[in-house]
Amino acid sequence: MNSVTTATVSLGGVTIGLGILAWHLTKWWRTGGKGGGPGAPGGGRDPKVLLPLLSSMSLGMVSITAAGGLIGTAATFLLNTGSLVGNWSLVSLTGTATPEVTRSGLKALTPGGCALLAIYFVVCVALWKSGAKILKGKIAAGVIAGVMLGLSAGFSGVASVALVTITNTVGDKITGVVL
Repeated sequence: MNSVTTATVSLGGVTIGLGILAWHLTKWWRTGGKGGGPGAPGGGRDPKVLLPLLSSMSLGMVSITAAGGLIGTAATFLLNTGSLVGNWSLVSLTGTATPEVTRSGLKALTPGGCALLAIYFVVCVALWKSGAKILKGKIAAGVIAGVMLGLSAGFSGVASVALVTITNTVGDKITGVVL
């Protein structure tokens, strides 16, 4: 059984993650979900435009639960850096304290879940390498936001628990891991 990550997230890190999500959702809402400028033709907001951001957020959320290896270590480094920058920003802008807001009862990835994470990572890297500049930006922003939000005690942390559970179940089924 894999061990659970020892990473923690501060209010500053969660603020960075929510800020990235808010930025992209605001742009999506403002452009009518078409990727064009304000007042882009075609009413309605196409949720498919959000897929690169949300799918890469999922990758970030699951990556931060990896207890080690290259993916887990890189995600932890990104989380620590984001928390440091977020803490500095919150203290500088608002003067508030920045407590840890890591949820209790973290879930661990199973061996099959880890295999699926590695496959998902390869898919996202392939999409990033073959994509246009705007797609690369959405994927990078999504991974950063996912890492920042994945251990949160708030709603995003609940989403991360669901994603880890799904990743473990699907990964175990696909790879044939029996625990």
